[in-house]
Amino acid sequence: MSTTPPTTTSSQHQSPLPENNNNNEDGNNTKSEMGAIAENVRRASFYHGLMPRQDIEPLLVKDGDFLLRKTEKMGAIILALAVRWNGAVKHFIVNQDKDNYYFEAHQEKSVVDLIDWHIRSKTPVSSTSGAKLKNSIERPPWILNHDSVKTVKKLGEGAFGEVYMAELTTEKGTIPVAVKTMREEISRESRLKFMKEARLMRKFRHEHVVQILGIAVHEHPLMLVMELCLGGSVLSYLRKNKGKTTLETKLRFIQEAAAGLTYLEEKSCIHRDIAGRNCLLTEKHTVKISDFGMSSERKEITDEKLDKVPVKWLSPETMQKKIYSTKTDVWSFGVLCYEVYADGSEPYPGLTNIQTRAKIVVQNYRMDMPKETPTAISALVTECWAKEPNDRPSFSKIYEILSKEYKAAYGGSGGGGGENKRDEMATTKKEKKAKK
Repeated sequence: MSTTPPTTTSSQHQSPLPENNNNNEDGNNTKSEMGAIAENVRRASFYHGLMPRQDIEPLLVKDGDFLLRKTEKMGAIILALAVRWNGAVKHFIVNQDKDNYYFEAHQEKSVVDLIDWHIRSKTPVSSTSGAKLKNSIERPPWILNHDSVKTVKKLGEGAFGEVYMAELTTEKGTIPVAVKTMREEISRESRLKFMKEARLMRKFRHEHVVQILGIAVHEHPLMLVMELCLGGSVLSYLRKNKGKTTLETKLRFIQEAAAGLTYLEEKSCIHRDIAGRNCLLTEKHTVKISDFGMSSERKEITDEKLDKVPVKWLSPETMQKKIYSTKTDVWSFGVLCYEVYADGSEPYPGLTNIQTRAKIVVQNYRMDMPKETPTAISALVTECWAKEPNDRPSFSKIYEILSKEYKAAYGGSGGGGGENKRDEMATTKKEKKAKK
């Protein structure tokens, strides 16, 4: 259906959204506040929900590629059409007048019909840009519908919202998952950090790194869906089993953590929050690195905000210069080793954060490892706590040392190969005992 919008100058509606606006959509039309997204829009294959520009623009490869997404303007929900044209991605607000939707002159009763008309008629979205709609880009399989995720039990709270045990319905059936949610009232900056964490995790595939299965962004609360680690955190396991965790298990824990961190090192990922609380255990007690809320894909970064960071896991250069790198992660790994061999006790016992910082930075103080710690592990931790970052070992070297230590002490290669490898090792040990 073709109708005519209210009398306005064409430039009032045809301008694409500013390209340098970093997702803070700001068109010229103040009537673009749409409220709830229509069901036929939500079901459209080219609708990508509340995805930031950084995530959707790489999907638009050829001129005429387009997709629809939801964003916010001045606290109101709007729809924006992203189109690649003349080698650049342009963003257009879908305007609304009473019950009709339009970009410039032509109106339709629904957003889907409006987009379909522009495809069929080959009419540009705006006369100024000349951008035409040729090929709709379907949302990738990792963008999930909310109705495919059913929360079962609250597990705890994270920086952005709650964490749940849930069930994810897929084409192959229902699987148990963990879901990290984002509070609806959270700031735009926090929402972008939440999406950044999801974007980063999508790049990782390793047996000792928690895998993301998808994100649900069509409505609130936003959800980050991950594999479920039923064993809880390494920290909680150690505390629950205080005095019962064997030295072999402790060595395997830090070896498997090192395997995951070696992978992240190869991916130039700085984790920035390595600790026992962020190392999760599967049902078979395999260690997986989790929580990438502070992580970054850079060789080195400077972050002035240290108000909410765990001071007792920080390196001297982070405390003094606010610098983070893979080498600061290595320092934190040394603190993780202390946690493991101390059965989950807090590092720098008896010291406040301020006292800890003063002793490390001013006095060059280093903790003593627990008495039961093997000599080789204590020596490795000493290297991890070297004052000069370049004097600290790489994670690949750490993993190599721990693997040799495991083989020398217990035979086999220990962790770092996933659960299947451990099952094979356990079977081999049983067979050897049976022969004896």
